[in-house]
Amino acid sequence: MRYSVLLDRLQNLINRKVEQAELCKILNYGASTIGARKARDSEFPTDEIEILNSHYGINLFTNTTQNALGVLPDVEKVQIDYYPDVLGSCGTGVFIQSQEKEVIEVPKNAFWTDISLSKHYSMINAYGNSMQPVILDGDKLLIEKYEDEQIIDNRIYVFCYNNEIFIKRLAKNINQLMIMSENEDFDTIKLQKEEMNEVNIIGQVVGLIRNLK
Repeated sequence: MRYSVLLDRLQNLINRKVEQAELCKILNYGASTIGARKARDSEFPTDEIEILNSHYGINLFTNTTQNALGVLPDVEKVQIDYYPDVLGSCGTGVFIQSQEKEVIEVPKNAFWTDISLSKHYSMINAYGNSMQPVILDGDKLLIEKYEDEQIIDNRIYVFCYNNEIFIKRLAKNINQLMIMSENEDFDTIKLQKEEMNEVNIIGQVVGLIRNLK
């Protein structure tokens, strides 16, 4: 499992940001080892993933927490709505195109989190490079519909702003919304007070499929 995938799954499962120093302590590695792995987006071996599973009480292989309740039964694939002509921008924004949809089957293990029976899921296409290496241009993104929940800091959301769709990490406090990219070439955007009201959150990114034709 690549560093970027593992870190995003881990943070989604435990609902908080995980720093490199924390991984170093758990795996008993020096900072340079984890730093090099992050830079190359290299693989974590199975034995190290098992250590993380045991430490946090999760299962990174199946993207589930232990003793999870209210999740989809044990099936290999699920049916969701796919909008092939809707592009979510990992960059400067892309206008919504057609909203025609088709129903497709998606592997359950493509999701980073449990699939809840009470949630609605869909899939759109990613466009741009601002969220690399977590999300690449052309990835198919699995979206959990937003239901006016509290924004969870550092999660990846799909949202509409100025009539354009964006895919970014969000962090919110009382008077400010920070819009963050993974690619260091892109600056963090900070929206203040009334500007925050112009952001319409569509959903949270909860998985992806790569190289799907």
